[in-house]
Formats: sequence, structure tokens, C-alpha cells
Amino acid sequence: MKSNLKIITFLILSLFISSCAYSSLQPETYSRDAVQEMRNVLYGEVVKVKTVNIEGDIKMGALVGGVVGLVAGSGVSDGEIESTIGATLGAAVGSAVGSKLSQKITKKEGVQLTINLDDNRTVSVVQEVGEYQFKIGDLVELVTIKSKTRVSPSQ
Repeated sequence: MKSNLKIITFLILSLFISSCAYSSLQPETYSRDAVQEMRNVLYGEVVKVKTVNIEGDIKMGALVGGVVGLVAGSGVSDGEIESTIGATLGAAVGSAVGSKLSQKITKKEGVQLTINLDDNRTVSVVQEVGEYQFKIGDLVELVTIKSKTRVSPSQ
């Protein structure tokens, strides 16, 4: 039983680490899956720039922490009842700690851009801060696919 829990823990940790490997929300970075897809493009002018925080992901950290806590807690005793109690408490504590740690690790600095579009609409887009520092008056293009929009300078 404990051997299976170790294997499951290893697999979940591997999944967590690989999911963190690519999580950029910067306008200059595209995922491999986004290449060669047609996108809708709008043009406009930045009228407001606001620094924001993009909250971190807590789901994967809670899952990994819960599994690690479960495994660690189940090893507190050879007795079945104590081991079950330890596993339950370990899972609860591990999940709480894992979610907080994951949230801090994956938190990003963001920017909220308010843009007057050429079609007389005003929109707001939040994205991770990238290489380009937006300022009021910048001409930008908004590229949208699958209801996700990124803003980049119009050059």
C-alpha cells in the first residue's frame, strides 16, 4: 500500500513540475499549440495603464501537498487506525501548505490596459508584464483566439 502511495506521489509531483515549466502570460510568448492558428486582430490606442497582480494557481499545489501529506501522515504508525488518522491529517495540512506555496510561486506581475478601439469601443485587457512597457497613447494591436486576448505594440 505504501509503495503505491509513493508511486502516486512521484507521478503527481512530476505532473506538477511539468505543468509549471510553461506558464507564461507575457504578450511576447506563445505556446507551441498557438502557432499557425488564425486569429482576430483589432487596433486601438492605450488610454490607461494600471499595474496589477495576477494571482497564483492553488489547485495543483493543493493536490500535490495533499498527496505528499497523505503519504507522510500514513507512515506515522504501523497501526491501521493511527495510520489512517495520520494520513487524513497529513493530507489536510499538506493540501493547505501546498496551495499557499503554489500560489506564491506562480503569482505574476500584471498590467491592465484600457484601450479605445478603432471601432469606438473601449475594452480592458489584463496580461503578464512583458518586455514592452505600455504607456498612454501607445498604438496597439489586440490579437484574440478562443476568447483569450493579448496586447502588443502596433509597429
